[in-house]
Amino acid sequence: MWKYLKSTSNENSWKEFENENQMIFWGRSNVGKSSLINSLAKQKIAKTSSTPGRTKLINYFLSDSNKLVIDLPGYGYAAISKKEQEKIARIIDFFFRNSKAQKTVCVLIDCKVGFMAIDIEMINYLYSLNIKIDVFITKIDKANQSQKYKVKKQALELNPEINIFMVSSIKAQGIEDIIEFYSL
Repeated sequence: MWKYLKSTSNENSWKEFENENQMIFWGRSNVGKSSLINSLAKQKIAKTSSTPGRTKLINYFLSDSNKLVIDLPGYGYAAISKKEQEKIARIIDFFFRNSKAQKTVCVLIDCKVGFMAIDIEMINYLYSLNIKIDVFITKIDKANQSQKYKVKKQALELNPEINIFMVSSIKAQGIEDIIEFYSL
């Protein structure tokens, strides 16, 4: 059974996980990060909201196989002040630049929306820090075949070697593939 460990923005709290491989979920606000974690955990362990920008802290979870899974606040539009958005961005940047843990960032992309300029900017930022990324294309149950094809093609154009997962948290599509691939 998955466990919620903690929520924090404090760098001293990150240090206790420095020796753990980290699977980090990141994407635009409201892309489905928390819903995907709940689907993977097969329980409601992460808070979800229809209001963009509700996640404001770095949330740590432990999977059934003792893998560390991290839910980061989303980027892009959020129903919070510009000052609060800037504070969250600084926390995330500090986290990526200063946490010594081995990381794989799973960048979540809404299938109906596809890659936006801010997604490309964040992916390039991660590559500039030599952080490995995989792409999770979410909400595939709400997209047609053309949208699915287009967003997968966009991901492969970024990096032909990238791991791509097509998922639906609502219909549990692709969930077992992720659990198996990452040994969650």
